[in-house]
Amino acid sequence: MKNQIQLINANHCRAVTITVTKMIKEACKSFFTPVFVMIVLLGLSPVFSSCKQDEKAVLAAYKLRIDGKVDEAKNQLEQILKEDSTNALAHYELARTLNYINLFGSEEATKALISAKTLEPENVIYQYAYAKNCFFETFKAMQMGDGDIKELLGKTCDEFDNVLNMAPAYPEAMMYLVEIYGILPPEMGGNKAKAEEYTKRLEKADNFYGAKARLVMMPQGTDMVQYWKDYITQNGENCGALKELGVAALFNDDIETAKVYFEKAMELDPVQNIRLLDLSRYHQMKVMQNRELVEQELPKAKEYIEQYLQSTPAPIAPLKAYAVGSEARIAKFLGNNDEAEKLMEEAKALDPHFSQAFGIPWLSIFEPPTQEDHFFASFFSPF
Repeated sequence: MKNQIQLINANHCRAVTITVTKMIKEACKSFFTPVFVMIVLLGLSPVFSSCKQDEKAVLAAYKLRIDGKVDEAKNQLEQILKEDSTNALAHYELARTLNYINLFGSEEATKALISAKTLEPENVIYQYAYAKNCFFETFKAMQMGDGDIKELLGKTCDEFDNVLNMAPAYPEAMMYLVEIYGILPPEMGGNKAKAEEYTKRLEKADNFYGAKARLVMMPQGTDMVQYWKDYITQNGENCGALKELGVAALFNDDIETAKVYFEKAMELDPVQNIRLLDLSRYHQMKVMQNRELVEQELPKAKEYIEQYLQSTPAPIAPLKAYAVGSEARIAKFLGNNDEAEKLMEEAKALDPHFSQAFGIPWLSIFEPPTQEDHFFASFFSPF
């Protein structure tokens, strides 16, 4: 028995629970059950201790990344895996770290994610991450006009379906499927019938995401502001609906209304202060559409970034660096090159690998790797 337990520990900590359960069930048939169970649990205590230590080390690496020490985090994870290549959590966190370093993804990151998924095939956290990774790779191919898009989207949908096989009511996975099937044309893999099927499933599983999915299925030109106002009237205010209402107002170029609803979302949940960056990005997008609006729009964009940097809760290092980097970009557009250079140095000091993309980084990458990801970000919308 001792050898068997050591073997399980070396290969897969989660397998211990299954083995212990079987042992205890068998022991229940015995007159000496209490003694037997005590012996088993005492014998397994080093196994559980090892599992906890492995998780603790990965979480320490994650904390380094959140503090802006990304290279240290990567080195620590690689060392963990050098000592135990079967640590699924370390593979997963390494994949997230590598994708953070390389915004456009990498084969190394995908390989690490596949390793995590292979080691723990029933772990929905890894499966959902892999499905989103497949969608990201497919979206890149769509933008570049490279590869068989329909085939790639088919694989992506299969992977989101795998999430639903593990967790049938996973709303974010269904929402991605609704957008893929409901927005894209048939020649790329769109399928209105399938989109409707997932929409109905979502409406039963989750009120908010059901409404969000139903909006995808509605005719182009639907008044989205009124749609979300009606939703709030019927269901009450929540951060998701208030955010959607604010975004709908931005699409109508009504930033004052957007501010009202974003502020209400922040009152309900201070973490919604990220919406201030959406308001900043709105003004930056106005300049992208019309360069003559630089002097008019960019100072407003900078003002919202400053509000975000001074807001509570204080931004973590990667998001603070992203915001300061956005200020550097604005300063450069305004011709303030010295200020732009100074701000860029400040951003890199906070986090040398901060995202310099226009879009806000996915917030889920800043959550602990042990936490189930329920973050959804549309590939078809700037907000």
